[in-house]
Amino acid sequence: MATRKISIEDFRNDPDLSAHVARGREVARALDAKEPKLPHAVTFTSLEFVAFVSELTPKRVELLRAAVKKSRSISELALAVHREQSAVSKDVARLTKLGLVKVQDVANAGHGRKKIVIPIAESISINANFAIP
Repeated sequence: MATRKISIEDFRNDPDLSAHVARGREVARALDAKEPKLPHAVTFTSLEFVAFVSELTPKRVELLRAAVKKSRSISELALAVHREQSAVSKDVARLTKLGLVKVQDVANAGHGRKKIVIPIAESISINANFAIP
C-alpha cells in the first residue's frame, strides 16, 4: 500500500482542514497566554452538566459514533444504526441543540435536498473537579 505525505498545499486547498488547523492555533495561543477559558471548549455548571449528560442516551451516543466515522444524511444514519428515520431525526435535533452536531442542508441529485449530520468534534472529553470540605 502506497503512503502519501500531506503537504502545505493540502492544508491550503481543503477548507475543513484549514478550519481545523485554525482552531488548533487559537487553542495553542490561548494556552500560551494562560487564558482562563480555552476557545472551542464548553464549561458547564454542575446542574448544566447533569442535564447535558442526561441527554446523552446510549442511542444518541451511537448516532454520534456513526456520524464521526462518516458524515451521513439522517436517512443514512438511520440505516447504519437500524432505527426509524423519524426517531433518528428527533435525536439529531437534540444533539444539535446540545452543540454536538450540526446539520447541513445539501442538494440530493435528482431527489431534492437532504440533511447531512456533521459532528462538531471527534471526541468528547469530560473532566470533573470536586471540592471536598
